[in-house]
Amino acid sequence: MGTLDTDELWTKSELEDAIERDALADWKALRYETFHDTMTDENTPYPCYFAVEAERNGYFRYTFLGSPDDPNARSRLTDALVAYLGNYRTIGDITSLVILFEPPAREQSTETYKRQFWELLEDLWNRDPEPWPETVPTDPDHPMWRYCFAGEPMFLVARAPFYEARHSRYTPHGLEITIQPAGVFEGLSGMSDKGQRARSTIRDRLANYDEIQRHPDVGDYSDPRRHEWKQYLLPETNEESVARCPLPERS
Repeated sequence: MGTLDTDELWTKSELEDAIERDALADWKALRYETFHDTMTDENTPYPCYFAVEAERNGYFRYTFLGSPDDPNARSRLTDALVAYLGNYRTIGDITSLVILFEPPAREQSTETYKRQFWELLEDLWNRDPEPWPETVPTDPDHPMWRYCFAGEPMFLVARAPFYEARHSRYTPHGLEITIQPAGVFEGLSGMSDKGQRARSTIRDRLANYDEIQRHPDVGDYSDPRRHEWKQYLLPETNEESVARCPLPERS
């Protein structure tokens, strides 16, 4: 294949066109096609139907980066996220940024993926162009805390090869992070009827998709018994839980 590279965000149609023209690096085509197949598999429907519809309707934006440990990849992640957050409200009702990293040259340990994920989030903070939003607590242990960047609260979902029974978090070719601005969930809070119906449907589908029960740390935003950061990179087993957020309190 050719090696067309871009620092811009990709749309679904742009990726499909580049793949058709044989103009996308092999690993990028592999990562996108694997993601697409997971989201659109009709025989085994992915639990989050919002994600399924976003992929079908072209509401996702994608960026491809090198190793999570590469300083250049981290710098490009900052640029991609700033660009995405600058216009995500014009894309569609349910949109997310899908970050696909280059597959590692050799098998990595679970701990390596965990370290890379949290280091990426802290590195983003070191490059944050905006102050922390006044409406969001700075202490990760506060139930109303959310990860924020460029003034935008957001929810993150990490998928990686180390998941075996938790299929909804499994991807075979390296680290994947999906960033969902909190603004796309307006009207879908756990207190609203629409939000409660959506969560019920997703959890029913999750029970059929994973070979393990929903992790005890999964819950609704603002629930004093739950913390959002614990849901970003879930443990493989339900007996595991991270006691303290790897991220420091923002000043």
